[in-house]
This record gives sequence, structure tokens and C-alpha cells, in this order.
Amino acid sequence: MKQKPSIDDEKLIELIRLKYEIVVSKLLFVPEGEVAYSYVVQTSKKKYFAKLYETNNLTNKGIFNLETAINTVFQLNKEEIKQIIKPIRNNEGAFRTTVENYSLVMMSYIEGQIVSEKLSKTKAFLTKMGKLLAEIHNTTNKFKLKQNKFFTINLDFKEDLLLSIKEVTTCTSTKDKNYIKLQNLVKPNINYILSSLIYLEELAGKLKLKDDSNLVLCHTDPNRNNVIIDENEQIHLIDWDGIAQAPFERDIWLFINEKHCESFIEGYKKVRDVTSINEDLVVYLFYHRVLDDLTDWIYRILFEDISEEQIKSDFYGLEEDVWPLLPNMKEIEKTMRYNCKKWVKRE
Repeated sequence: MKQKPSIDDEKLIELIRLKYEIVVSKLLFVPEGEVAYSYVVQTSKKKYFAKLYETNNLTNKGIFNLETAINTVFQLNKEEIKQIIKPIRNNEGAFRTTVENYSLVMMSYIEGQIVSEKLSKTKAFLTKMGKLLAEIHNTTNKFKLKQNKFFTINLDFKEDLLLSIKEVTTCTSTKDKNYIKLQNLVKPNINYILSSLIYLEELAGKLKLKDDSNLVLCHTDPNRNNVIIDENEQIHLIDWDGIAQAPFERDIWLFINEKHCESFIEGYKKVRDVTSINEDLVVYLFYHRVLDDLTDWIYRILFEDISEEQIKSDFYGLEEDVWPLLPNMKEIEKTMRYNCKKWVKRE
């Protein structure tokens, strides 16, 4: 859960008035997300969505390019894919406004709810997600992203992960409650972490992308927390911060482990004809995501100047989203490889 940024609400309200000519009656902070700070902006007639991006360990990553992301989402909306939030230009014609050490982006607002865990596992939802992602992937030839927005096989988090593990495991005299809590989490799982890292390196060594011809325009993180469902049961994909040209597996691996993954496959193939899937890449993406998330949370707790509320939130992320997976990585991989074969069998 995200904590409020240091910028004063009144200053943000005035900036929105000056730069977007939007008179704000109410500004509501939304404590969700990892990369940006989010707000619902209420006027006397309508709502908008605002995001504040601050320079930190997450936004410094090579995959993050705010300017590219905003412009691509705007173009996607013009391509009649309306199930995304549309960015709004300021009075200078730009999509981004600088304030202090933040970048402000204003967007249209979608009335609805974040998709629940229960709903995200239904056949109906998985079919819709398959169709939507295939539609986005089909727009690829209409976009030219910068080269640094192309997918690469790498372990860019490895140095930070090893540094964080060393910091936690070698500190023996601390009385800091956060260090002690991290030690209690990390030490019982150290073998799972290191063995998963070694295996991920092996997978990375096997995977080679021969050319760019099979890359598609990817959201890169279409998990349920980035999907809103409206009152008409229409789904909308939000948070395009990691947009990239990548193999289609980059967007679909999340759904390969679902019980009803056949519904996702069927929905996708109704829109886009794909005859094969790279099992090793799917597994690589799974391991990479778990270890990358682990690194982000541990590193931030150890080395970044954040509030106790944010630390509490980061521990929650670790305990809910990472630790339950670590002892079961091989079993999950087995299921994912089995489900990958379903993709091919449906041809």
C-alpha cells in the first residue's frame, strides 16, 4: 500500500488548475501501486485520475520511460482500443508536468472497481483478458518504440538482491526491528532464493531472441490490480508504466498458471493467431517476477529513506506475494509447462 508523497495537496490542486484549467473540488489520495502516487481528482462535474512519479529505485530502471508510455497509450486510444485510460494534455500541449522532483500526469477516469481475486479466476474474465491483450498485440506495426523499450533477457536486479541478502544475513548485532523482521523472513528462505536465482541464470543463458520480428506491443504487467471492471462488466487496463516491445509471452505468462487458462487461450486466439509458445520464456518470466519483486521490497526497506507506514506496506507485499511462492517455485513451474502445452494442442 502506497503512502502519500511529501508534496502538499493544495500545491497540487493549484498546479492542476494552472496547467490543465481544471478546478478541483476534492483531491483523494489512492494508496495503491508501486511506481507512482495516485489520486482521484473531483470537480463539480466530473472526475479525473492523476499520477505523480518520483525518482526512486523503481522508476530508475531501464524499462521505465514515462514519455514513451504516455504517448503510446494516447495512440492506442486513437486506434479504437478504448479499454485504457486516456492521458490528458496540459495547456502547453504536453502530457507531463514537472513539480518539485515529481512528474504529474493527468488522465481520464473510469468508474468501476479493481478486479477482485475471485473474479480474476473466472472463465468470463480470462476470456475477456485474452481478447483485450490480443487486440493490443495486433496494433504493434503501428508503433515504433525507442530501442530502450525493447525486451531483453537480463537479471538487472541481481546485484541489488545479493547486496540486500548480504546486508540482512551478516548484520548480527542490530536491534533495529525492521532488520530483525527481515532476517526472520530471509534466513529460512535463503536456499529457495539462491537456488531460484541460479536456475533463473540458467534459463537466461538458454534464451536468445534471434530478431525483433516476433515482438509485440506489451503492457508487461496485466495483473488484476491493473484492471478495472465497470458497471457494464467491461474491463479496462490501466498503469502502462512498463510498456515495451516484447514477445507476446511477456503479457500472457501471468495467466498460464490459472485453473481456467483454456478460457484465456481461447479468448486470445479468437483475435490473434499464434501457433506456438516458448515454455522456457514463460518460466523465466515467472522466476524473474518473483525475484525482482523480492529485490524491490527488501532493497527499499534497507536502503531507501521511507516512512514506517511504507515499510509496513512493503513487508505486507513480501509476506503476501513472495514468501508463499518461494518454497513452491518448482511445482508452479511444472503446472505452467503443462498449461503451455494446452496452447499448442488447441491448434
